[in-house]
Amino acid sequence: MSVHCIYKNKVYKVSINGDRLNLISYDENDKLTNGFKEYVDVIGRNHTDIFEKNIAITKVDYVYRQTVNAIYKGKEFETYGIDSSTLEKKYILLFSMDYEDVNDYGFIKHEQFVYQKEVGLEDIDALVEIKKPILKWENQPESRKIIPYNMIRAYLSQI
Repeated sequence: MSVHCIYKNKVYKVSINGDRLNLISYDENDKLTNGFKEYVDVIGRNHTDIFEKNIAITKVDYVYRQTVNAIYKGKEFETYGIDSSTLEKKYILLFSMDYEDVNDYGFIKHEQFVYQKEVGLEDIDALVEIKKPILKWENQPESRKIIPYNMIRAYLSQI
């Protein structure tokens, strides 16, 4: 799960701090044209390839929480830790709170009332990208985008 915003018609990863947002970019053009500054980490190291900008929430068009679910054998499941490294791992970790999934799909008990299963990318039917509006946009409907099997690898390489 990650939080994003739309600012000047571009999508940025963002962290929320009260009524302000800290936008993150890897595009040097944002430094040159949108007032981003080089990121300085907690121990004072300057990163010339990561840029940030702190702005008021009122300056952005939209803020949303993004999650990615997976469709496996026709059923949609929650996932854990989907990012570009998923391509290297070649599997997706699925979660369920339904005990029936133990018998029906081969899930194993992870903790009380939580079941999980590692599923190879080749066995995933599709991904579902879910964007749920938050903050002052929370009353807007969420959007769901299906990423079909043949587009999964391309999608994962870009997140």
